Amino acid sequence: MKNSLPLDLAASAGCELLMLVDPGTLRVLMASASTAATLGYPTTQLTGMSITQIETGLQGVFYWEEVAAGHAGEVRQQDDLYRCADGRLLAVTKSIERLDTGHGFCLLIRATTGNGLQAAQDVLAQTLSRLRATLESTGNGILVVDWQGGICSMNRRFSQIWGLSEALLQGQNDDAIVAFLVASVREPDTLRSRIQVVADPTTTEDTLHHLDGRVLEFTSRPQYLGEAITGRVFSVQDVTQRTLDAQALRESRDQLELRVKARTADLQALNATLQTEKERLAELVRQLESAQAQLMQSERMASIGQLAAGVAHEINNPVGFVNSNLGSLKQYVERLLSLLDVYEAAEAELLPAARARMEQARAGADLAYLRTDITDLLAESADGLQRVTRIVQDLKNFSHPDSTERQLADLEQGLESTLRVVWNELKYKCQVTKNFAGLPQIMCHPFQLNQVFMNLLVNASQAIEKQGSIHIRTGFDDTEVWVAIEDSGKGIQPEHLSRLFDPFFTTKPVGQGTGLGLSLAYGIVQKHGGRIDVQSTPGQGSTFTVWLPREHQP
Repeated sequence: MKNSLPLDLAASAGCELLMLVDPGTLRVLMASASTAATLGYPTTQLTGMSITQIETGLQGVFYWEEVAAGHAGEVRQQDDLYRCADGRLLAVTKSIERLDTGHGFCLLIRATTGNGLQAAQDVLAQTLSRLRATLESTGNGILVVDWQGGICSMNRRFSQIWGLSEALLQGQNDDAIVAFLVASVREPDTLRSRIQVVADPTTTEDTLHHLDGRVLEFTSRPQYLGEAITGRVFSVQDVTQRTLDAQALRESRDQLELRVKARTADLQALNATLQTEKERLAELVRQLESAQAQLMQSERMASIGQLAAGVAHEINNPVGFVNSNLGSLKQYVERLLSLLDVYEAAEAELLPAARARMEQARAGADLAYLRTDITDLLAESADGLQRVTRIVQDLKNFSHPDSTERQLADLEQGLESTLRVVWNELKYKCQVTKNFAGLPQIMCHPFQLNQVFMNLLVNASQAIEKQGSIHIRTGFDDTEVWVAIEDSGKGIQPEHLSRLFDPFFTTKPVGQGTGLGLSLAYGIVQKHGGRIDVQSTPGQGSTFTVWLPREHQP
């Protein structure tokens, strides 16, 4: 292949560096003696080396990557850096040409050393010095790697944070340094993956935990030259104190939240207690209002009772003397009738003219009718007076104030007395039937129970709109007696049953009921140790049953 080349590279002289490169393998096929001498490699060693081991400038690296990918172009006057055998970098200006061989092509490199090498090195040294000063002045630890993953530089802060020994730093063994870093944290896989991945365009942030307990914030960013990634910069910051402060702040906040929750729970409990107390006070107020209303009703009934007792007493006086006079009148009539009998017996002895006048007077007076009717009139008047007397007595009994002591009483007799008092309310639209079982007497306040029966009878009457019936039944067993008052009225709606005995609750139109009658009845029965049961069917009627214990339970 050498015989087919258009020039003899080995015979070339001067400071021009000539190399012939295979584009497929990137191996140096031939090199001039001046090239070997300038770079310090033996000619035999230089031949066969990869061109990427010699050219280290970024533009050269990118160019040979394009060649390896099959895109080989020519280059004119491009600056590059050649690595010498002793490690020095040599600044050159190169050109690359394509040479056809008949079986393909090769790449001819012509490079000359720059005359301004020292000036370039001085500028580079100044730039590196400024970069080093910048890196050292920052508070973060900085690590820079090249595009191949090799460590280019790090600042002193980085080595301090990680605790890199002087021997490790002087050894310049990149793999050993990376192994030391990875072994120092609890997340070795995360750190290893971040350091090994160089060409990733993304920026990463990780929180690492050092084995000695410190917390490190590790940031990775790509380094660009133009549009190409040429390496990676890693920044590490010790955030242990900040983490501890944040944790303390969170714990303080959590404690505050717990205290707030506890205080909130206390306030809620206090609110619940206050609400319960408020409801209890409202219930007490309601009971007080009910008691006041009952007291007013009791006072009203007491006043009415006193008036009724006075009226009854006043009625008793004329009834008494009318009854007495009626008795005397009956005796007088009987005497007059006896006298008429004597006159009639002597009528035959009279002269015809006198007897004719007597006959005429008897016929005109209708004496035969008067004899029978006057007796009936006197009997009916006496019966009417007896009825007035009973009603007045019932009214006196009903309005009589209760004593503080209980007494034996006949409830059925109280029912009869109450019926006579309220009869005027019932007689026009109610047919009253009674089915008494002969209740035994019980210890009670009879006049209070009469009030209960009166309220139930009046309510039963008012539930009947036109015509209906009221059925009163009594019964008893070994422990209780009961009185049931059943009506055929309009009944009670189911939703109203639970509120029937609440003070001021009424289903009557406004102005027709106070809502206190059943409440008073319930209170009286409850005070006697009894109960009131209600059964009702809308449209068919209701039954109120009063249960009372046979034995007094103090």
